[in-house]
Parts: sequence; structure tokens; C-alpha cells
Amino acid sequence: MKQEIFNSDRSFTTFDVLVSHGQLLLRSQKNDGQAFNVDIIFFDTSYIQLFSRLNGLTIRMANEKNAIEYESVKKYLSHENNNLFEIVSGAEKYYIAASFVKVFENVLEFNETSLGHEKKGLEKEIASSH
Repeated sequence: MKQEIFNSDRSFTTFDVLVSHGQLLLRSQKNDGQAFNVDIIFFDTSYIQLFSRLNGLTIRMANEKNAIEYESVKKYLSHENNNLFEIVSGAEKYYIAASFVKVFENVLEFNETSLGHEKKGLEKEIASSH
């Protein structure tokens, strides 16, 4: 059985990328019905196979690292601390190769990001792959 890291019925979008740090941010934006954002941050990201908008998702650690047939991804995954994450949304499965993932709740505004060195929006961690 695959290790489930996080599950939500909220809608998420690919919100920001910090290429220099390999960080990928998926965000479910706060709104009238939700008092906080949910930020999913993948760290040391090297491969992204993902639709830009997801209505509900489950993040799991993928057991079958051979699910991706690209040699560059297989080489990345051959290192001990690199992982393949499976994102399930509806009947679709997507994959992200990264070192780890963390999920945070925050109240950042639309024009603010939780990526980078400022550590904004990282105060309340609600899930992590390690």
C-alpha cells in the first residue's frame, strides 16, 4: 500500500516556482468559505507531470519508481533522498520527482508566496513526507 501524505477536497493550482531552489508551490487559495490557504511545497523538484488545476487531490509516496520511463528521472530517483510522489485527482494520476514535500496552512495574500528564504507562510505545517 502506498503511503498517503496528504488528502484534500479543495481546488489547487500550480501557483509558483522558484527554479533556483527547485521549489514548486501548489496552492488552494483562501476565499469566503475558507479562512486560510493550503500551500503544498515540493523541495528539490526535478520532474513535474501535472495538470495546472486540480479539484481535490491525494499525495502519496509512489512505491514503483519505474512509473516514469525517462532516464534522467530514473537517475535522479536512484539517489537515496530523492522520491517520486503520486498525485491523484479524480481518476487521473500525476507524478512529481522531488526530495520531499511539506503542506502548510497560512493567510498570505494572493500576491505573496511561501517559497524562498523569507519563511513567510510556513508557520503551521500540517503534513510532510518526512
